[in-house]
Amino acid sequence: MSSEIYILPLPFHCRKKIGRKYEEWGGYVKNIINHGSHYEIYVESRSNFVFIVGKYINGSFISIPSFGIGSDLSNYNDYFWNNERLSLFMSHVDASTIAEVLRVLSRNHYI
Repeated sequence: MSSEIYILPLPFHCRKKIGRKYEEWGGYVKNIINHGSHYEIYVESRSNFVFIVGKYINGSFISIPSFGIGSDLSNYNDYFWNNERLSLFMSHVDASTIAEVLRVLSRNHYI
């Protein structure tokens, strides 16, 4: 287990064009558990999530057990690619939320 210290909760803000209008919402990262090989991330937003991200030989991955979703990711900071990929499996709002959380965590060097 890592000795990293996370300052939580970590807020984030989402803005996504859905149909003809833009929707905005916020949320926060409630908890991050660093398991060494992967991170377990708890998010409070329009939907509440627990997801797992990590690295493997071909890049990054995500698992969202309660949704039955597992997928490759681009680097954590690549909002566009991650959002497009996750949108194949879940709502645009939920995919945008997770892609934004990954970007915020990456930019703040949490993951």
